[in-house]
Amino acid sequence: MSEKCFCCNSKTECKHGEEENEPKFKYQRLNNDLKTILNADAVTCTAVHSKFLILGTFRGRVYLLDHQGNSIDSKLSKSGRHTHQVAVNKIDVDPKGEYVATCSDDGKVNITGLFSSSIDQTLDLQKCIKVVALDPNPKSCIDRFIVGDEKLVLYNRKILPGFVTKELCVVEGSVLSICWHLNLVAWASHLGVHVFDLNEECSLGLIKWEVPPHTRLENFDCHLRWENENKLLIGWVDTIRICIIRRRNAIEASSRNLPDYVVDPISTFQTSFYVCGLAPLTSSQLVVLGFIKEKSASHKALRPVLCVIEYKLNSSEELCTDSLNLRGYEDYTVKDYSLGCIIEENLYYIVAPKDIVVASLIETDDRVEWLIKHSKYKEAIEVVTKHGGSMPILTIAKLKNKDVFELIRCYELYNVLSKFIVPLIELDREQAFKILLDKNKIQPEVVVHQLEGKQEYLYWYLDCLLNIDSNNEFQHKLVFLYAKYNRDKLLPFLRRSNKYVIQKALAICDKEKFNEERVYLLGCMGEAAKALNIIIHDMKNIQVAIEFCKDHKDNDLWSLLIDESINKPEIVTTLLDGIMDYVNPEVVVRKIKLGQKIPNLRKSVVKLLCHYNLQKELLSSTHLIQLKDYFDTSSEIIVVQRRGFQITYDQPCTKCCSAIHTKNAAQNVVAGFKCGHIYHNSCSLSHCPYCKECRIWDSDETEKLHM
Repeated sequence: MSEKCFCCNSKTECKHGEEENEPKFKYQRLNNDLKTILNADAVTCTAVHSKFLILGTFRGRVYLLDHQGNSIDSKLSKSGRHTHQVAVNKIDVDPKGEYVATCSDDGKVNITGLFSSSIDQTLDLQKCIKVVALDPNPKSCIDRFIVGDEKLVLYNRKILPGFVTKELCVVEGSVLSICWHLNLVAWASHLGVHVFDLNEECSLGLIKWEVPPHTRLENFDCHLRWENENKLLIGWVDTIRICIIRRRNAIEASSRNLPDYVVDPISTFQTSFYVCGLAPLTSSQLVVLGFIKEKSASHKALRPVLCVIEYKLNSSEELCTDSLNLRGYEDYTVKDYSLGCIIEENLYYIVAPKDIVVASLIETDDRVEWLIKHSKYKEAIEVVTKHGGSMPILTIAKLKNKDVFELIRCYELYNVLSKFIVPLIELDREQAFKILLDKNKIQPEVVVHQLEGKQEYLYWYLDCLLNIDSNNEFQHKLVFLYAKYNRDKLLPFLRRSNKYVIQKALAICDKEKFNEERVYLLGCMGEAAKALNIIIHDMKNIQVAIEFCKDHKDNDLWSLLIDESINKPEIVTTLLDGIMDYVNPEVVVRKIKLGQKIPNLRKSVVKLLCHYNLQKELLSSTHLIQLKDYFDTSSEIIVVQRRGFQITYDQPCTKCCSAIHTKNAAQNVVAGFKCGHIYHNSCSLSHCPYCKECRIWDSDETEKLHM
């Protein structure tokens, strides 16, 4: 069991290492006019109705309030015959909320119409009256009521003014409590709890109660409540008993002269506290107000508790227990507390002499708020998904907890991500991109649109997207983003991609003075001369300029480079070294002015001459090798072509299609071509030097054969 702390400043304690359970209730303290009343008086009893709340006080006054603690103008608010001289002991209201009965130790019982005085009645019984109950039947509530003292008496209004009294039961001691429902009256005495059947005019039985040690039953209020027409809840001292009213079976009914119905306890269990009130929550759960048996270190009373108990056959389990910080609790006794309820609305009124707090079942939004506060995000989404509520999933979950990514995947919340892309990235970029880069979960255009205002986030996203989709339609944005956040990736991107507008890319690079990128883009645009000028004048890198000219293989670029470099003696030798095999060095040498001092020119010229000598020797050797290879190959071809090839007798002439071998000796001379076609000599037409089928020249490919 764990206990929770709520808005009424309730104190909670949890067992060491035990996880805190989800609460059942939220609390609201009543103020407004009630606060003014309690500053000068104290509550002794209450009656809770779905329309209002009625208080009886220590000074004998009776107040009608709404559920927020505001006074309602009625006859009860006026002094006079509707008040008592001493503390009010009991208040009861009819089901329609039109009449109220009160009693007191001044001996008076007042029956008052809240908004009409036609049936107002005051009985002066000249003795202490502890309990009174109106008939719960709306049709007869003003005509019948029960008063309890040393007898249980039914008062029935006559046609003439006055009442007819009927003694229902003789009481052992005095009547301590009454709860009337339909035709059944439950009441408590010093011996236990009785149930009286008004229809059969007999008692259905006595439920004896164990007397607590070192005290008496009458020192504790007996709390009775009908859950329905045949189920009675009893809480007294530290014991709770659940009873049902059932019809006797045939065997029971035939054995003796007994009433048709019997009171049958179905569950009895003890609590760790004294019971100050109880009410149903579900068919197997109770809400119980408890007074802690132990005292504080200063021998003061401890805070009262509101407990939810689930009961079974003679056993129970406390599901949750809230320790309540009510005003003045240290000075109260067990009889100072009471619990009222509006069962239909699940509202429970915790009443103390100087305070009233309303406990209500937490709603969906309250549950979600508590789950979020305790980092139970998965459970929070389950509640919202199942029960709805005003708190959308998007709110959760805004909480910037890394568990949200697992929740998104678990509940497939991809359709609600669009408005929370930036917070997700701020929370955990790596996990966010695992989701955002999946096109099946969310489209790139949605992500890009949301990240337009966060350029760095957009750079991160598009950079990752490029790795998995090199043809995505948004990569043109990377020109600006790489220029701003990661220049090292810009030039490789420009070389690799064709999904950007070169003119726009050049404008960005011009603005940022990215010379390498400008050179590349100008080269792609056919503006090689401008690119070379940037290399020479802005980059001042003759080696890059030489390589640029080599790549473009343009004599005009070489001329431009030579003209720009010749007036800079320090780079002339570098130029001479670089143009070997591409430009005639004589062009450079001729442009050197007479008397111009060129550093390391001698060394460069010697190197140039050596290079050309080496090239000359290499070319000569290569030429000799080529000639030898040519003649060797030609000889091999001639030998192969001069070889004979076999012709069989059954091969036909390609032209006349008759057999090559015939009796006519003149036709036994044949012409065979290397392509494989064979002709009679007379068919081949000797003046045609090639095969008519393959056009192979006779001089190269034919042989005359005599068969």
